[in-house]
Amino acid sequence: MKKIKKVIIYSHQKYFANANIKKIINHLKKNKVKLTLISQYKGYAKVESTNEIINNDFIFTKSKIESDLIIVFGGDGLFLTASKIAINLNIPILGINYGKIGFLVDIDKKQALKQVTAIISGDYIIDSRMMLDAKIKDIGNKINKSTSLNDIVIHNFGQLKMIKMKIFVNNFLINVQRSDGIIIATPTGSTAYSMSNGCPIVSPNSNVICCTPISPHTYSHRPIIINEKDKIKIEVDELSVNHTMTTVDGSNNNNFEKSKIIEIMKSKSKLKILHPVEYNYFQILNKKLKWGGRS
Repeated sequence: MKKIKKVIIYSHQKYFANANIKKIINHLKKNKVKLTLISQYKGYAKVESTNEIINNDFIFTKSKIESDLIIVFGGDGLFLTASKIAINLNIPILGINYGKIGFLVDIDKKQALKQVTAIISGDYIIDSRMMLDAKIKDIGNKINKSTSLNDIVIHNFGQLKMIKMKIFVNNFLINVQRSDGIIIATPTGSTAYSMSNGCPIVSPNSNVICCTPISPHTYSHRPIIINEKDKIKIEVDELSVNHTMTTVDGSNNNNFEKSKIIEIMKSKSKLKILHPVEYNYFQILNKKLKWGGRS
């Protein structure tokens, strides 16, 4: 693999004071890697060299940034945010775990310096992940579009009332559901909110989409796995629209209130994730979920 010459470092503003992260940054500089530091603050991100505030579309309007890789120091939530920059710049992303469980940020911070050194030297593998596109029409017929790495969740907000919705796959009505919502997840997102609601874990190279009801009114509403080529349409009942929200990848920047019609399909975009050469997805599951240990 080719060597890494230019890197974006993306992390919470508070983490840039961390001694280990500083050590990695200084190590990269010594190896003549061109760095761009982007800090995540509460509700926005900033390019430190230019003080440019990045908008909600994660598009740079002032800074001309060229990079071979974006490295994230944080948890899965920060990785999901940074992935939007990776998609817009068409570069791969690498996650170093400074969060909790960390399915996406799979490099342990204790091994970070060693792993980053190997990766910038060209010793890595590339993992392409499927994404989902959502077109969301609200009660005022305004259309919003967004792309998801993990999941698109249609859920209640404001009032604790169930949502009534019609669910179509390839224009065929498969279900009229009353529940707290529904999760449409990629294989990558199968270890997130979808798993918490009873959907199986899906290997990330599987060509499927997971549809999981949230606290359904009847037990007959079960999770279903469909093909990646299938198109999903969800129509929210008019009595439920006022307390329905669509959230993309759990982000505050991607909450769409009073969602009426949500159309979801596989995205043409794919996220490229860099891993160390010894990376094994099932080993990550074994470690993070503590499989094989004594209960």
